Amino acid sequence: NPGMQWNILGHETAITFLKNHAKPGNTRHAYLITGPDGVGRETLALAFAKTLNCQNPPAEGEFCGKCLACRQIEEQRYPDLMILRVSEGSKDLKIDQIREMQQTLSLAPYQSVYRMVLIPDFQHATIGASNALLKSLEEPPSKALLILTADAKESLLETIASRCEVLRLRPSSIETLETFLRDEKAIVPARATRLAHLAGGRVGTALSFDQNQDLLDAYDEALTDLGDLLNSRLRERLQYVERLQQRKGTSREQFSFLIATWLTFWRDVMIRHERAEIPLVNIDHEQRITETALLIPSRQIERILKDHENALVNLDANLNPRLVIENLLLGLPLLLVAI
Repeated sequence: NPGMQWNILGHETAITFLKNHAKPGNTRHAYLITGPDGVGRETLALAFAKTLNCQNPPAEGEFCGKCLACRQIEEQRYPDLMILRVSEGSKDLKIDQIREMQQTLSLAPYQSVYRMVLIPDFQHATIGASNALLKSLEEPPSKALLILTADAKESLLETIASRCEVLRLRPSSIETLETFLRDEKAIVPARATRLAHLAGGRVGTALSFDQNQDLLDAYDEALTDLGDLLNSRLRERLQYVERLQQRKGTSREQFSFLIATWLTFWRDVMIRHERAEIPLVNIDHEQRITETALLIPSRQIERILKDHENALVNLDANLNPRLVIENLLLGLPLLLVAI
């Protein structure tokens, strides 16, 4: 299994491909790694960088993980690797950032064969930034190596995607991830099952939930709140929003997190209602999901799902978060059930 030497779960085809591209003379100027958030795009990009720069590789196409180069790449402070992220407080990757990066890319590497740039989440680039990047792809400096990651090839300009070697990553199966969390990460079985379902097979997502108990608690609290809201009349629902508003440090992100979490619950309700052979995300709320699915017709579940998706779009478009969430709660059914 090629992944195990790179210490990565799954993605065998992509790893075999990159190992081959790490051989002298095979490396291209630009790579695009696509797949859903938390699937391991950045981990794979950094592993490729380690393979290209490892000072004492245990075998061809592998890296030791212990030498200075491997450690600096892992800590994202290797002199020949620049990681270009969306600036704090901004939603987009800007043209100035790309221009600055291009100046760096044209310099000779300090110690490596390549001057490398990794740009995660390139789907957040503005049109200006995308067009500026095209220049680096059309006439790449001789020692330059560019790695982009994105949610999907379709999110980028066709002219960009077509100039990169594209690697598509898919989530592992729930079972594979569960075994990995249990055996490799020593997570207790019940928690491993829960995290694998919660993450839908995306290893990065599972590990960030595991390492961040606050995040897991916030997730649970959001689902508990939803259960209470479904049992509450209108006035109590509006009081809930009022309390949310008054919490210290409540931000647009927190409203988004709340609605996105509720969305996973309603998707599960739909799966259960249709008796689809798809694993539930919220496996530990199975009883509540089943009961809710019995009480609501599928047309209504579809509408609730659409309402949640629209609410997320509206939050993203900077609509007033309070109005967005009040609107959403006005459309939820009242289920007076003991859940």
